Amino acid sequence: MLRLGLAAAASGALLLTGPTPADAAHAPGTGRTGEEAAADGWSDADVLGFWTEERIASATDPARPGPDGDPGGAPGPPAAGPGMPSAEHIPGIPSVGVLFTSAGPDPTTGEMRAHKCSASVVESSGNDLVLTAGHCAGGRAVFVPLYRSRAALADQPYGFYRVTDWYVDDQYVRNSKRAVSDLDYAFGRLAPSPDGRDAQDAVGANRLAPTPGYRQDVTMLGYPRVGRNPADTPVRCSARSGQLSGFRQMRVECAGMWGGVSGGPWFSDVDWDAGTGEIIGNVGGYNGGGMDVPESDPRYHQITYSPVYGDRFFRLYADAREGRRPHYGAYR
Repeated sequence: MLRLGLAAAASGALLLTGPTPADAAHAPGTGRTGEEAAADGWSDADVLGFWTEERIASATDPARPGPDGDPGGAPGPPAAGPGMPSAEHIPGIPSVGVLFTSAGPDPTTGEMRAHKCSASVVESSGNDLVLTAGHCAGGRAVFVPLYRSRAALADQPYGFYRVTDWYVDDQYVRNSKRAVSDLDYAFGRLAPSPDGRDAQDAVGANRLAPTPGYRQDVTMLGYPRVGRNPADTPVRCSARSGQLSGFRQMRVECAGMWGGVSGGPWFSDVDWDAGTGEIIGNVGGYNGGGMDVPESDPRYHQITYSPVYGDRFFRLYADAREGRRPHYGAYR
């Protein structure tokens, strides 16, 4: 589990939790507020009660455990190969943020997980969808755009949004090394923030476009795990992609793409002033988005994958927008 490490829950079904299709695709301005409880009883009050500043500070870092059960490695600058670009820390953009999760039957208790993945708001008529990796979907999750580690959850610059539904291709297998790893993408439907705003209204939304080909100029953006990113700030890396041999996936070499960037967008174009752009991929794919090597191997953080966005991806995107529960059949 290169880019994620600890998994929150299995994601074998297309729609994991949530309301009926009629409830899922709400129309903007219908008066739905952030106090509306999720299908599993996870309310905004529960989120604030659970994710206190102390819990955020002490939450499990979602790294792959080392031999002693603790995340391996130590923070430090990425080691880039000759001519290889390195990820750089940036302030971030409002349309990209992190996913916090907790596990267990009680929404106010359970296993704590630090932000385990990255996600981005994408265009939808309901103004309420995020894109992430398939292996990031599941569990009781909260999306925090432009996350600021020194601010309490209630004081984040753009608020927080509970994930009420997950949409994943039902042929995807978490962290697979087989062909179905091409399907490592997912959409989450968001409840409004506690002040009643939908995410897209608050931070804007990114456009999704078909991947034009394997060789592309892309800019990756995501939040590495805290163990390798003590400042807890997002990173970006601009590089030229190629193909992961034998898969319908892009491959990029860039140092510093540690666990936690899973689900983060691959932009073909970004308007940094507007804080949105065009997305043609996301961190994910074979083995959760990177090589199956120990974290001590430099390739662990130097080589990153993304699924290619084709017809099957856009069918899922359309069905997520409408709250449908389709089945697409076997994948090649």
